[in-house]
This record gives sequence, C-alpha cells and structure tokens, in this order.
Amino acid sequence: MEYNTSLASSKDDEATVIHLETATLINESICDPLSIPSIREYFTAFNALGFTLFSIGGLALLLVLILYIDTIRHIIKSAPTSAKGHSAFVISVYPVVSIATYCATIVPRAQLVAEAVTQGMFMACLYQLFCLIVAYSGGEAQLVKKVHPNNLSLQVAPCCCWPFCSFLPTFTLTKKKLSVLRLLVLQLPVIQGLTYMALLVMWAEEQSLYHINYTYFQPVVIMSILLGIWGIVMTVKVTIPVLQEYHIQGKFIVLQLVLLFAKFQGFIAKFVAMGDIFPCKNPITPLVYSNLIYNSAILWEMVLLCTFARFLYKKTLPEFYPTDSNSNIPKQISTITEKNLKADNTTDKKITVKF
Repeated sequence: MEYNTSLASSKDDEATVIHLETATLINESICDPLSIPSIREYFTAFNALGFTLFSIGGLALLLVLILYIDTIRHIIKSAPTSAKGHSAFVISVYPVVSIATYCATIVPRAQLVAEAVTQGMFMACLYQLFCLIVAYSGGEAQLVKKVHPNNLSLQVAPCCCWPFCSFLPTFTLTKKKLSVLRLLVLQLPVIQGLTYMALLVMWAEEQSLYHINYTYFQPVVIMSILLGIWGIVMTVKVTIPVLQEYHIQGKFIVLQLVLLFAKFQGFIAKFVAMGDIFPCKNPITPLVYSNLIYNSAILWEMVLLCTFARFLYKKTLPEFYPTDSNSNIPKQISTITEKNLKADNTTDKKITVKF
C-alpha cells in the first residue's frame, strides 16, 4: 500500500513538472517581443539589476537638475535682458528630456510619451535658439546689417548631401529671407507636435495600431527635421562671423546632439527589440530590455550635454548694445557719451585760475 502511494506521488510530481515545462514553452511561444507590461508586472518581474539601473538613472537626473539650476542662476544674473528668456528656454531641454526619460524608465508604457516630449521639447528649443541668435544681434534689422556683405549660402548640411545642392545659388540676407529661415525652423514644433499627437491617439486606442502606422509617419517626420535643421544651420553659418564671441556654433551643437542621441539610438533600440538578442519571457520582453538600456544611456548623455551647455552659457559675453528705436545709435553708447559730456562740463566749471 505504501509502495502504491509513493508511486502515485512520484507520478503526480512528474505530471506537475511536465505541466510547468509545457506552460513555460507555451508562454515563450506566445511571447510578443513588442508588448509592454503594466507597472505592477514590471516591478514584480524585475530583479536587483533593474533597481540598480533605476538608482543610477535617478543619480543622473539629480546631476542634470543641479547643473541646470546653476546655469539658470548665471543666465538670470549675467545674460543680456533680451536674451535671458530664450537662453533659459534652450537650456531647459536637458532637465525636461531627463525627467521624461526617467519616467519612461520607471513606467515602461510611458515610453511613447517620453519620446514625444523629447522630440517636441527639442523642436521648440531649436526655434528658441533661432530667436536667441536674433536677440544677440539686436533684432532682425540689426542682424541683416551686421551680416552684410556676407551672403546666405544654401549649400549647408543636410542639403550638402543632396545631389542638386551644388547648383543652389547664394543670396544676400534680407528681412524677407530671414523670415523664410524663421518659418523653416518654426514648422518643426508644429509638424512634429501634430504627428506625435496622432501617434499618441493611435497608441491610446490600440498599441498594434501605433506599431503598424509608425513607419508611415516617418517620411513626414524626417523631412520636417531635415528642413528645420537646414534652416537653423544656414542661420548659424551666416551669423558666425559677426557673433563668434557669443559661441553660437557650440550652443547649436550641444542642442543638436539631443536629437541625434534620442533619434538614432531610438531606431537602434527598436531594431534590437525585433531581433533575438534579448530573451522573450513575459512580462519582460525584448522591447522592455532595449528601452531600459536606451533610457539609461540617454540619461547619462544628458548629464554630459548639460555640462557642456553650462560651460558655454556661463562664458562671458561681449558688451551688448540694444538698438534705439528712433536711431541706429546704440542706447548704451549714447548714455556713455552723455555722461562723458556732463563730466567734461563739470570739470570746466571747476577750473580756477592761479597766479
């Protein structure tokens, strides 16, 4: 009787093992590599390595916020009045992107929202950089005067990579052409915002709907980015000779790298998720692994870029002379001249004749 009981028990154990192995195989076979778990499933399945990455990402976010606050204090204190708002807006791209990325690290289903915030913030900051260039010049009219006789070249990146670029002419910069450059940059936040709004609506309706249509939106996104970058590069190139002491080129590069890191690494993360590099074990899928690595890399890249941006925006700028609305004589120069004349008159009055 005992023999039969032990035999039955061993058979039950074998059946249980077989059942578990079968369930595991079924689970792995139906695992969708592009599915994203809920936050409860996410934290339940994560081990100590995942929480270590959360902690390291939080440290990166804290460093970005410290660097940002220090830079903003300097901008408020030392930057020209007309450039303070634009400078503060441009430098804000690093903490905003870091916060959005860290949220996507903790909440995996917030990845698309983080990408939309990153893209939209960069596009808005690129337009604010254009406004900052105009502010450094003293306005559009003064910018056109300072640039003259330098010509506006259309043969700049990314257009220089196109076959017909060598046939493009050069133009004399006028206020009308400067307005065209402004529109090229301004279309970026508008088109990108509408595109990501449509993608977010699809995502809210059904995740598969977003994955199906994402590829079809990319030509519009890429063409908008190319036109916007083309406009800002033309503006930077034509103003470098007259605004060299304002470090415009460096400020543009540290801002442009935000898009390069986010966009290209995002494409790599999506391709990696569709491959067989990471295991697919629900609820942690290859897309979750790739997004986690991508977000961790973006956070520390924002630390580096924010450090470089802090170095550039804390550099001493040359004397800033805003233009008087009624004349072409700078207000500050006029004020200094009046003070010198008053001082000379006072000195003349105090002159006494000694015998």
